[in-house]
Amino acid sequence: KLVYVVPPRQPAPRTEGPALGSMARDVASPEPEHDEDPSAHPVVLAMRELLQATHGRPGRGCRDAVEDTACLGHGAASSGTSGDPESATECREALNEQLQEVASCTELLQPALRKLWRAMLDCSDHGKPEGREGLDREDVEELVLAHLHVYPDFLGPSLVQRLISQLTLGQGFVGAEGHIHTKELLRTLEPHLPALSSMSGTVASACCAHLTTRSEGIAAKLLQTLDRDRDGWVGEADFLEAAVHALAIELENVVISAAIPALLANPEFADVFHPAMAASLGISGEEES
Repeated sequence: KLVYVVPPRQPAPRTEGPALGSMARDVASPEPEHDEDPSAHPVVLAMRELLQATHGRPGRGCRDAVEDTACLGHGAASSGTSGDPESATECREALNEQLQEVASCTELLQPALRKLWRAMLDCSDHGKPEGREGLDREDVEELVLAHLHVYPDFLGPSLVQRLISQLTLGQGFVGAEGHIHTKELLRTLEPHLPALSSMSGTVASACCAHLTTRSEGIAAKLLQTLDRDRDGWVGEADFLEAAVHALAIELENVVISAAIPALLANPEFADVFHPAMAASLGISGEEES
């Protein structure tokens, strides 16, 4: 099986290549087949530009709107099941407004999406049906590999914050009595942030490298999400409409779901994080006899 090699991140001149598959190697082979740096591949460069947009200022509004939709969706469901139809209706109306907000925010990401689309087409090195322009399963796997190569640079610096966000969001969902004081937690962690950032970067890279061995299965799910018209083929309209959400759901969520437990399982991280969490919850650590 061919899998993608995640090399050390070093600057390299841009080189044109037909596809990321040409930069793969057999798992059993101890040495790469050549010295080309995937970081300079056109699809990887275009993917980096898209993630800079989605995880930077252009994508901030979209991220905030998506987080709000999660809370409103939970509110609508919980109100409905608890027999409060009036609150459920209010949540559904607010949810529809937020979904429209998400759609409008993605307009800012269109230039980066179109650049990635064109790079994918230009670098596809296998035959396509005559007169048809689009991505098949093999192309989508190239998209997966490019994302997994770039994503550690974006996940590593934000992984601790994502962990805190998941904890606070989860507390809100279950209605826990004690709530995390985020400012206190961050204040306690601040002296340790350089070390925590290094640990987070290592975990993010390891998780993405591991998931490259599952790129075929991930690509199959990503293809289903991208293929909006269910014709087995990702056309330009499909890609521009669904790519941002599809990459977040089928790739980024998978990486984060693996990275957060791995980070918590790191003894050095746990020694810093758990006492800080206790302080943010007002737990002194002294047990009554």
